[in-house]
Amino acid sequence: MRVEALDGSITRQIEDVVTALGAYGGHRSVWLDPFGMLWHTEPEDEDLDAMGHRYIGTFLRPSTDQLGDALAGIGMPQVACLHVAPAHAAPPLLVAASA
Repeated sequence: MRVEALDGSITRQIEDVVTALGAYGGHRSVWLDPFGMLWHTEPEDEDLDAMGHRYIGTFLRPSTDQLGDALAGIGMPQVACLHVAPAHAAPPLLVAASA
């Protein structure tokens, strides 16, 4: 899925990630998690891939424009609410106490 404009929340995150990456002397990989949050790791760290994160790219002190361009066109996850419930939840079982 491709999108024309970045979600507002991801746009705000780009500046934070660019600032954080500026503190590193080497390359950093940027990932997008299933909830739309950006993460950065060492380039050889692939643990996030196994957890369902999407690889965006590996950068050396990117500008906000460079990171934004890398994210442009990537479908951003839209999560309104998380709710986990069994498909067929049984009603609670009431047991009379015996004296």
